[in-house]
Amino acid sequence: MKAIGLLETKGLIGNIEGLDAMMKAAQVDYVGGLTLGAGLVAMVVTGDVGAVKASVAAGAAAAEKVGELFCQHVIPRPHKDLIKFLPLRGAPAGGHAKPDVVESVPLTQALGIVETNGFTASIEAADAMLKAAQVSLVGQARIGAGLVTALVQGEVGAVEAAVDAGSAAAQAIGTVVSCHVIPRPHGAVGETMPDMKYGEGHV
Repeated sequence: MKAIGLLETKGLIGNIEGLDAMMKAAQVDYVGGLTLGAGLVAMVVTGDVGAVKASVAAGAAAAEKVGELFCQHVIPRPHKDLIKFLPLRGAPAGGHAKPDVVESVPLTQALGIVETNGFTASIEAADAMLKAAQVSLVGQARIGAGLVTALVQGEVGAVEAAVDAGSAAAQAIGTVVSCHVIPRPHGAVGETMPDMKYGEGHV
């Protein structure tokens, strides 16, 4: 994956203006956008690191002029599996594209959970968890009111290390609502895990 840049605003006008500025400021590609409830809207772009940094900086400056900037962030070298958490290409105001892949992951190991306020912090948490220990993605839940939950699984020690790393990384750029590890989740918990819906080859 190339670098990814995230711009999250409270309100749609600032986000649209920010996206326009991002696309005009540097050679980046639009990945997709999503609405999260509580007025939060997130957009994602991708490209070379320098271009993505310039793009996000321009987008943040533009968004602040007409709306409320909630969060901005660049991940220079995202983990390859992070694509499963990124939004599909499409505008939040106009619905979402049909996913190329719908993946249901069986929950068979210890479960690690990091819940954040906002999408950007959740992506940072997921990236940090995947890089910190031998864990795999289970899913990402967006339950409204701006709350986003990243879930991973693996051996207990690995999951504990991953959750610690993910929580710290998310807290550095946003707000962590809660984090938790369940060493031996009941079978019923596995039935509540969200599917991962994503497009192939858009990053």
